[in-house]
Amino acid sequence: MRYQDGFMRQTTQLLVAAATTLLLCLPAFAAEKPPFPRLAGVNNGSPHNYDDAAYQAKLAKLHFSVLNIWTGWEDSRDMTMEQVVRNIKAINPDSKVFLYENSMEVADDNPAAALVFNKVEQMKWWAFPKGGTGSPLLSEFGQQESKPNYQINTTLFTPKDSSGYQQWEWHARWVVQQFYKPNPSIDGFFEDNVFWRPRVDADWNRDGVTDAKDSPQAGKWLRESYRKRFELLHNLMPGKLMIGNVADWGRSNAVLTELDQTLNGGVIEGLLGASYSPETWGSWTEMMRWYRKTMAAIAEPKLVGFHYVGSATDYKTLRYGLASCLLDNGYFAFSERGKGYSGVVWFDEYDAKLGREVMPPVTTAWQKGVYRRDFENGIVLVNPKGNGPVEVTLEEDFRRLSGKQDPVVNNGTVTRKILLQDRDGIILKRTKPVAAPTAPKLVAVH
Repeated sequence: MRYQDGFMRQTTQLLVAAATTLLLCLPAFAAEKPPFPRLAGVNNGSPHNYDDAAYQAKLAKLHFSVLNIWTGWEDSRDMTMEQVVRNIKAINPDSKVFLYENSMEVADDNPAAALVFNKVEQMKWWAFPKGGTGSPLLSEFGQQESKPNYQINTTLFTPKDSSGYQQWEWHARWVVQQFYKPNPSIDGFFEDNVFWRPRVDADWNRDGVTDAKDSPQAGKWLRESYRKRFELLHNLMPGKLMIGNVADWGRSNAVLTELDQTLNGGVIEGLLGASYSPETWGSWTEMMRWYRKTMAAIAEPKLVGFHYVGSATDYKTLRYGLASCLLDNGYFAFSERGKGYSGVVWFDEYDAKLGREVMPPVTTAWQKGVYRRDFENGIVLVNPKGNGPVEVTLEEDFRRLSGKQDPVVNNGTVTRKILLQDRDGIILKRTKPVAAPTAPKLVAVH
């Protein structure tokens, strides 16, 4: 259909003006996103030797990482956390660093947490079975591990202290003063256990009646307080980001109304490889639905970690997980089973340099039940669990990666046929790279 030239010029001018206005209003972090594969690290576990130069160099290779900190961390270290972050960013200015914190539970046997514990005890901000006094409840972690970790009532029903702050506001202000102000180079905080509903039964609204953890109202109260907390943290740290542990946001029954778009990212803890992973008890399709639901609920720049817990030598499952992650726009995060959340394990596939995507996230199979996504410099294929061994035919020559960890698969050969085992994946490089689609450049009007 042809349009008159005058109409076309007028329409183009309006579109450019609108696009320019939008560009000027966008936050800086939404302007540019890293190429694929995108990588993240959950590194809040012991030994917390972030002052080690070799560790810093490994962390700098990640697009974002989560580090731990507590009152007194620097007393036995060679440098401040601020210097750690600066060193990482000196190696890679685009690497984002977040500091771990947890507002919903505290232990009474941890000297570093004594100030928080004493404040909660003083104000009776605990989660109690009934009312606002008595014996505080153990958190889910405390119950599972038989440790003195107590559940804090983070809702909007707790009493205010002398400054007029409830628990959610006092703690937000405390972590900003304690850990952000001395370390302004961090990109924000990672909040653990941002669940969509409580994990223990308690009298959350303090009316003398125990509220079931899975009751709709208890979930709503928890989400409402998280929303206010994250809004406050964003206001107290202009230009910084908030991410969290969003492990259960993908559940089919998860209500995210109050949490929707409150975080800029998160880690879907144990999305693959754990006993509780949706792919373990369900299917690959369920895992991907979980992944996409979480992605949709996260605000820009959508730093969503696709978390896989596995063996550092199980290269087949590694490819399967990474390839599944690459079907959408998340960040792959590997944790070695049995070693906690520490260290950075590097795989040959991490160096694939796929570039930008040339198609949106994939939701339907490409050939014989195998899923495919195309990038500037290569493609990714995934054969879901239960599909059986499948051989697929490519439309042109592609080159396997050249690697040392699994040279049978990554042998650098050129091929048009790929045999994928059940629960398998692979990255292939183009012999003739294609350009990713780009939007028209926007010119600011002054």
